Amino acid sequence: MTDAFGGRPFPRGVLIAIASLLSFVIIAIGIARLTGAKLPQAPLTPEVQSREISFRDLPNGSLAVHDAETGGLIHTLPPGDEGFIRGVLRSMARQRGGHGADITEPFHLARRENGHLTLEDPATGILIDLKAFGPSNQAAFEPFLPALPTSP
Repeated sequence: MTDAFGGRPFPRGVLIAIASLLSFVIIAIGIARLTGAKLPQAPLTPEVQSREISFRDLPNGSLAVHDAETGGLIHTLPPGDEGFIRGVLRSMARQRGGHGADITEPFHLARRENGHLTLEDPATGILIDLKAFGPSNQAAFEPFLPALPTSP
C-alpha cells in the first residue's frame, strides 16, 4: 500500500486558514458571552387553547395527568409508557430543583395558532415548543388538551 501524501507536507495555507477560522469563532463566542448578545427569536403565535396540567406518580409506576384547575383526571400513562413525556418531565423537575421551585406547581400546555404545542413551566420560565421534537412527540401531549371543535 502506498502513502497517499507520498512524503509531501500538509499544505501550510490550509493550516493557516483553519487556525484563522477557529480563532475567529472563539473570539466571536467570547464577545457574545461578555456583551450578552443574543440572536433574535421568532415571536410566538397566540394561544388558541390552553390548560394547566399537573403530573403525579402513582404507586404502581403509572403517571396520572390532572387538570390543575378542576383536579379532574385527564389521562393515566401506564408504567414504562410514553418515554418522551417522562423525559420532558424529568428535565423540567431537574430545572425546578436548580431554581428551588415547588415541584408540584402545574405546567401550562398550550396549542398555538400555528398548530404547535408548547409546554411552559411557570416556576422556571422555561418554554418548550414540542413541535421541535417531531410530530410524534408533539402528538404525545395532544390527549392532555380538549379536542378542538370541528368546523361545520
